[in-house]
Amino acid sequence: MSEAVPARGGESEAVPARPTASGIPSTFDHLVVAVPELAAGVAEFEELTGAKSVPGGSHPGRGTANHLVPLIPRGWGADSLTYLEILGPDPAQDPALAAAQLAGFDRMAAQRWAVHPDDLDATVAAADEAGVDYGAVFDMARDTPEGGRLEWRLTRRAPLAYGGAQPFLIDWAESPHPARTLRQGAGDPASASETGSAAAPGVSGAGEAALTLERLEFFAPDPAALATALGVLAASGAGDGSFTVEEAAHPGFRAVLSGPRGEAVLETPVRQE
Repeated sequence: MSEAVPARGGESEAVPARPTASGIPSTFDHLVVAVPELAAGVAEFEELTGAKSVPGGSHPGRGTANHLVPLIPRGWGADSLTYLEILGPDPAQDPALAAAQLAGFDRMAAQRWAVHPDDLDATVAAADEAGVDYGAVFDMARDTPEGGRLEWRLTRRAPLAYGGAQPFLIDWAESPHPARTLRQGAGDPASASETGSAAAPGVSGAGEAALTLERLEFFAPDPAALATALGVLAASGAGDGSFTVEEAAHPGFRAVLSGPRGEAVLETPVRQE
């Protein structure tokens, strides 16, 4: 099935219809919001949404650090392994490293998003066969505020494909998923769940209301090409269907969130591929 999407200032183009109105695949893992300065960016995000974040940790050698926010897609359970990451320069590292990672982000904006396929290697192989440029697979790690260390694998492409609209793949392997840590009250040991019971819908284990990811909206000069990449990487061949992509002069995506202070829309900035 296909859906005609009005072009921005042009003719309509028929592209495959997405599986749901939200544009959020079942493999969704997390949304990355980039800020030019971490502490100020965190304060701005919390003021905008009314949500509270917790420190995530640093990315050694990358120049960045993050804060994490509970985030659950609309209609998903409170135990969903999903979250939002606020990414900014790490004051303890060389500013030049962060400048390379956050080029073009002079204000808070959506940067990219991740999916966690059941089999990262199989999805990479499918992308190779389909000619989808995901970059390469890297081993990653970061230190946690508690002195622990997370290790995972992901795909990375520079520059970001389709302005960040094409997701990157992530496999947390044996590391605890950040969303699980958030539910247990990360950064506040006294609030950690002692029973392991699930939190009420829309509430994290730390007692903070989780933000809701209402939908993801994609746009690109070549909607069909981006829709194909989304289908290969995000659907992982698991029957998630296709995605709707709007025709636009520049590629990117927007994330529509809702929370204590109502709706907030974060969109990728215009960047050169």
